[in-house]
This record gives sequence, C-alpha cells and structure tokens, in this order.
Amino acid sequence: MNGKSMGMLSVAVLCGLGAMYGTSKLISKEKGQPVVEMQDVLVAARDLKLEEVIRPDMVKVVQMAKTAVPAGAFSSIKDVEERWVQHALLENEPVVDRKLAPRGSPPGLIARIPKGMRAFAIEVNEQTGVSGFVLPDHRVDVVQTETGPNGQSEAESVLQDVLVLASGQTFTRPDDRSIQSRTVTLAVTPEQVDILVAAKSRGPLTLALRGLNDHTQAPSKKKEREKAKEKEREKAAASKEVVAVKAPEPPPPPPPPVAAPTPPPSPARFVAIYRGLDNMRRLRIDQAGDATAGGEAAPAAPAASTAPAAVIAAPATTDPMKPAGTGPEAVR
Repeated sequence: MNGKSMGMLSVAVLCGLGAMYGTSKLISKEKGQPVVEMQDVLVAARDLKLEEVIRPDMVKVVQMAKTAVPAGAFSSIKDVEERWVQHALLENEPVVDRKLAPRGSPPGLIARIPKGMRAFAIEVNEQTGVSGFVLPDHRVDVVQTETGPNGQSEAESVLQDVLVLASGQTFTRPDDRSIQSRTVTLAVTPEQVDILVAAKSRGPLTLALRGLNDHTQAPSKKKEREKAKEKEREKAAASKEVVAVKAPEPPPPPPPPVAAPTPPPSPARFVAIYRGLDNMRRLRIDQAGDATAGGEAAPAAPAASTAPAAVIAAPATTDPMKPAGTGPEAVR
C-alpha cells in the first residue's frame, strides 16, 4: 500500500469518527427535550357570523399544545350544538364559551343586552342617524340642541361612548354598508335611561358616530357652565355677606364712691374760770358739748378770798344772745 492510499484511508476514518460523534450528540439532545402535551380543541371550520346557530359542519377538532389552549375552549362538538354565535369567529379560531350565547337563550336583541344594562331606542333620520352608518356594535355620542339663556342655540353631549345594540331591526352588522332605519337601540345604564327620557322631552336627539377604539371623554359644557354659575353665586353671596361688627366693649364700671374725708377735729376749746384773783381752773369743751377737766389749776389762793368766780373767756358759746349759764358750755 503506497502513501497515497494510506492518506485516503486516514481521511475516511476521520470522517467516519466525526459523523459518529455528531450523530451521538444529536440523539442525546433529542432525548433531553421535554415531550409537548397535546389536546383536542374545537375550532371554527369557516368564518362564523353573529347569531349563526352552530352545526357540526361549522366546526372541527384539531390538535393543539395544551399550554396554548385558551380558557373556556371546547373539545367536543356536542358541547356547542344548538348554541348561537354571540361574537364573530374567524376560521381556525378556537371556539370559547364567552363568544357563544347561553344554551337555550333565544337569538336576538334580548340576548345581546349586557348584564346590568338596558336597551333604549332613539328615533333617527338620515341626518341624525349619520346617513344609516350607525350599525350594531358601533359606539356613538348622543347630542342635543338647546336654547341657551341668551336665546342662542347650544349643543350639548347628553351621553358619550354608548354601545349600539341594533339599527332598526338589524342586530348583526353588515359589511361596510349603511342601513336605512328609523330607530337606533343603545345599551345604557338605568341612570342613563332617566337622562335620555328627560332629554327627549326637551327636544330631538342626534347621534355622532365614534371611530374604532375611540373611548375618549370630552369635557361637558353643561357641567362647566354649572360650575361657573356656582362660583358666581358664591362670589355674590360673599360680597353681600354682612361683616359682623365687633360689639364695643362695655365701659368699665364706675369706681366705688370715695367716702368723704373725715373733717379734722375742731381745735380744742378751753374755758378759764377764776375764783377771785388767786384760784383759776381750766375746762376743755369737746365737740359734743361735754366739759372735762383739763390743764392744770393755778396755785391756790389764800382761803380768805371769797370773791365770786368770774368767767374770763367763754368761746364755746355759739349764740351771743343766749343768756350766760344756759348752754352746755356753762360750768358752775
């Protein structure tokens, strides 16, 4: 065997070893992958429109990964027989419970009214009904024209983003074509029913068609006007409010009467009595007119002196015309 043959043999051996290694890796990798669990799922065999009653030829069973099966899906045709379509289904779309009407419920408007809502019909014409393009499942605003306080006409949205249940007697939406009808039935709450009844008594209503997935809420002009009027009333009430004047404090009570000062005692008055020339006695006359002994007696005169006493001074006498010796000042 020459060298050329040996080289070719070596290359072949290496290729075989590489193929064996790659095959073993591939087999080990496939063995390590988890097994996907499959499940039978009922899907639409064709496009299903609203209010179509499901029959066996309208659905089919396919295999689908269990992790991809939507909630409420069916696996048997018997589970959906005699139930009608409440929401349109596309071909090969899984049939779920929430897109079908309850078993035994009659097809029509009554089955399409959402829970807690009411169906309310509004009379329309070609203009107020957007030329017949207001169709079931559309969203509209209800507008009313009123005469404002200044005598001019003003438009106000009574309700916004309201679901349309039916247009005339049509409950399903045709493909992009208008429906000439005289009424449009809306799904509203009980409170909105009261609003619409009151609005109809004031005048005709007009519908404004909304775009797809447009749920924006425009500010209400009526509420803004009411807020502005409320602010004006509050401002007027504040300007007319009488500011309470603080009552003046009562004058302080007059000071208690000051007692008249006691007049100073009158100076003491004395009466000097002389008995002869050598015996004198002084008597003090107080305010009450009583006489008390006061001062000191003069040195006694000789007893031989028997001359009668003479009054030298008698300032206590108040009446000069009264005879001496008759008043309280007289001292015997």
